[in-house]
Amino acid sequence: MDNQLKAVILDDETILLDGRKLVEQDELADALRLALQRDPNLILVIEPAKNEYYKGTGKVIYASQRVGVPVENLRFTTEDGDVVTFDELRARNPAPPV
Repeated sequence: MDNQLKAVILDDETILLDGRKLVEQDELADALRLALQRDPNLILVIEPAKNEYYKGTGKVIYASQRVGVPVENLRFTTEDGDVVTFDELRARNPAPPV
């Protein structure tokens, strides 16, 4: 897919998006908004540098939803390098019964 935009979570504050290091929530949202305007069908691939950066991952998800990236266009890179939808991720990691 050539319309992928990769958001690499460098740490809980810093996101590498299209070669730019972004820290502030508003600058991340602005960059995503511009990318979405250029390609309304873009696929946003969230790739944590380590799987412990939950805050950084949440920051990208929040910004993407704030600017209107369709949920079905979100992808996540797993520890083994697979790029999956969030439904596939949930299926691989079912929540324990309550």
